[in-house]
Amino acid sequence: MASSFARHAVTNRSALIRSVLLGAAANLLAAGSALYARPLQDALWAGTGDGSLLLLVAVALGLFALYALLGFAQSRELARLVPSGMDAGWLERLWVPEAAWAPVHLAVLALLSPLMGAVALAGIAALAATIAVGATGPASPTDAQPQLSRLAGADSFGCADGFLAGLGFCETVYRVLIVGLGAALLMRGELEPGLFVAVSVIGLSAMRAAARAAARWHGGRRAAAVLLTAGRM
Repeated sequence: MASSFARHAVTNRSALIRSVLLGAAANLLAAGSALYARPLQDALWAGTGDGSLLLLVAVALGLFALYALLGFAQSRELARLVPSGMDAGWLERLWVPEAAWAPVHLAVLALLSPLMGAVALAGIAALAATIAVGATGPASPTDAQPQLSRLAGADSFGCADGFLAGLGFCETVYRVLIVGLGAALLMRGELEPGLFVAVSVIGLSAMRAAARAAARWHGGRRAAAVLLTAGRM
């Protein structure tokens, strides 16, 4: 029994470290999108025929694909967590690494477009209010493994969990508002096309980081309740 717990603890520690590193790489890629969005715009305006335009487009598409792959790999690492090998306190703190990136994205977004930064901040405040409402109720114990499987993200529509459904709705509303506001600023000439792409990516990443952190807080809290209940039996 002791060897089984030790093996699970090693597995969980490795999965957590890899998930944090993968999440950091994905968030850095999103936060730095302004660095490669502007060169792409300049190449589009220049219209050179030496193949540099196609190369830049391929690089941009490759970066977006890399971002998606990093998120997928992080989800797989979190899905490998074994509840029986984890301390309940760690389960309740799994949201912290993802939540730490939300203010980073907000700061970068505020530098590029204060108005869009304000909208993203309002969205994160709405998510925080959702968490505050969810924290008022007890963490009802359910099966720990499905809860851990949900820690990978906040894909909430179609699930029976009211908290996650509300979280997904709030995230979707503010994602639409962020992109819509960016499009309006673009049409008014207050944003360049390259900057529009950058601030949209960063704003959506801020909402994603906050929503995923909230979903992990919720899932970890309920999974921890399972372990605490089982420990008392």
